[in-house]
Amino acid sequence: MTVAVIITLLASFLWAITNHIDKYMLCKIDNDTSNVKTLLVFSSFVAGIVLSPIWLCISKFQIHINVVPLIFIFVSAILYILATYFYFKALEKNDASIVVVMFQLIPVFSYIFSLIFFKETLNIKEIIGALIIISSAIIISFDFGKTSNKNKLVALLLMALSSLLYSLYFICFDVAMRNGEYNAVAFWYQIGLLLIGICLISIKSFRTAFIKMLKSNGKKFIPLNITNEAINLIANLMVNFANLTIPLALANTLNGFQSAFVFIIGVIGVALFPKIISEDLNKRNVLQKVFCIGLGIIGLVVMFN
Repeated sequence: MTVAVIITLLASFLWAITNHIDKYMLCKIDNDTSNVKTLLVFSSFVAGIVLSPIWLCISKFQIHINVVPLIFIFVSAILYILATYFYFKALEKNDASIVVVMFQLIPVFSYIFSLIFFKETLNIKEIIGALIIISSAIIISFDFGKTSNKNKLVALLLMALSSLLYSLYFICFDVAMRNGEYNAVAFWYQIGLLLIGICLISIKSFRTAFIKMLKSNGKKFIPLNITNEAINLIANLMVNFANLTIPLALANTLNGFQSAFVFIIGVIGVALFPKIISEDLNKRNVLQKVFCIGLGIIGLVVMFN
């Protein structure tokens, strides 16, 4: 169990790295408003072209799947891309440490959907934990040092919508998993992302942004995207392995440390790589982030224990 806990924490650390890579690709390579569109197209194609052959080999070409789970897989892929779009929009004008704290709304929405779709009930601890997490997301959205800055409030709305869609994505993926074999589900999920990428690039604005980025910064964007997707894949595999030996509730609690890792990486990164990593280290903002990160983790602990 100790090994599984360490693996889960390491996965959270890897996901924190991907959050900073996302931020870098959105704001540091080329400060262009079309970067979100470019990143969505890149991510979809990388998932489809690079990762689907990997899952094909892992599954030993056993990719047969029934119609019902296949439909849920494709729906989950659409939900994932939509959720990622709103996450990118929130990340575009806010520190990664602020945005990731709001990701803790995902288990809250998951509980609500479990209540609606699976007739599950919430006990008092789960309700209190959910309220604490919601409070942490709301508090970090307030900029106590400025009166006109609306970026954090916009981020809260975007991340609430993103978390809502990610929760629906997890439910659809879970339904597909219950009706199919994991490796086959993972393979067809990557194919679903590839199809979405093809649809996106057929849209003129997405295609124009994609071609422009290829010409100007393709040498940076492509390796970073492949690296980012590889890290994300490794983290997912680690969590899936850990979930075999530790309770899912404990895994969800440990994943709450991702926001802490994002902040720590941000602080260290600003000192060592200021041109790559950005983080507002104003004393007031640091205290606000630390407080909200801690509050969110406490909420997760209360909810899942």
